[in-house]
Amino acid sequence: MTSRIRSAIPLILIAGLLGTPSLAEDMLGTAGPIRSFGFGTCKLPYPARARGECDPPEVSATLPADVRSQQRVVRARQLTEIARLPQAIAELDTAITEQPGNVPALLLRARLRIPAQLTEATRDVKAALQAAPENADALATMAFILIGQDDQAALQLATDALVRNPPSVDALWIRAILANRSGRPEQSEADLDRAIAIEPDDRRSRMTRAEIRLQTGKAAGAKEDLDAILAAGSDLQALQMRATILAGLGDDSAALADLNKVLGPPGQRVLPGPARPDLVNMFVQRALILTRTGREPDARQDLETIVALGGNRAILQMQVYLGGHGFPDLALNGKRSDQLDDALRACFINSACGRGIAIRG
Repeated sequence: MTSRIRSAIPLILIAGLLGTPSLAEDMLGTAGPIRSFGFGTCKLPYPARARGECDPPEVSATLPADVRSQQRVVRARQLTEIARLPQAIAELDTAITEQPGNVPALLLRARLRIPAQLTEATRDVKAALQAAPENADALATMAFILIGQDDQAALQLATDALVRNPPSVDALWIRAILANRSGRPEQSEADLDRAIAIEPDDRRSRMTRAEIRLQTGKAAGAKEDLDAILAAGSDLQALQMRATILAGLGDDSAALADLNKVLGPPGQRVLPGPARPDLVNMFVQRALILTRTGREPDARQDLETIVALGGNRAILQMQVYLGGHGFPDLALNGKRSDQLDDALRACFINSACGRGIAIRG
């Protein structure tokens, strides 16, 4: 990988744990965080969905308690698939009350609580493992919860899960994250190769492999993964990363084409909206390319948009970055100025400086 691409990595904003749905029949996955949320087969508009008009039928109260409990898990999965998450968790609460050792219910409730309620998720996974110590999905989910807390223990748990269920795509993805964190990107990529061979449409395995390939100098391979993701549908994170790769390879025209798909044509005034670092960073990325290719009026409009969308926080972050990269006299006040604009233009023209600017949430 060229130094241009390697230096571009800080510009990539990792979008979070969840992404665009992969295979519709397995959008939830089996371990770790829920793969993706959507609306399933529900075609009704949002207000109707919010009123529960797409909800599956209630579980019959005449069934035996253990059967009711299992049926509630099925209904909770259906509710999750249409993004009715509070209702899904309420159904699982009842299922666990009816059958405290209901491992599928405990595990699904834990996964729905990741990442916002890790304490409660941990408690549920421990209860699942107490009832079923060999459960591969519970082992892999606990491994995910421990990422950043105890990577060594998490790596062992993910390996144990794969011993019990070798073709688990989710466990392979979790172990790949841990292997990369422990400085073994080759093992990480090998696990992701296996996951993608099993399930070629798994978006998060491909996205993680693209990131690792980019980090380890395999820009062409990273682009192949991003191409595959984007061939399946729109994906903001994949577009942003691919634009970074294309710009690093010197293909500014293709990079701009990707950015324009999200941002609209250059020079267009964008109204302020909710602060979104990923979107602001794409404008930063495009302003850099526009400046480098001599389109300064369009680049200036993107700077206006960066200020409008990112506010004083975005300006201050750029000032701090510029202060440490050749512009020590720049005021750190979060305010737009001619001095800041001049520094940004100079930074964008100097690609090594420009690629490091990113607005972080």
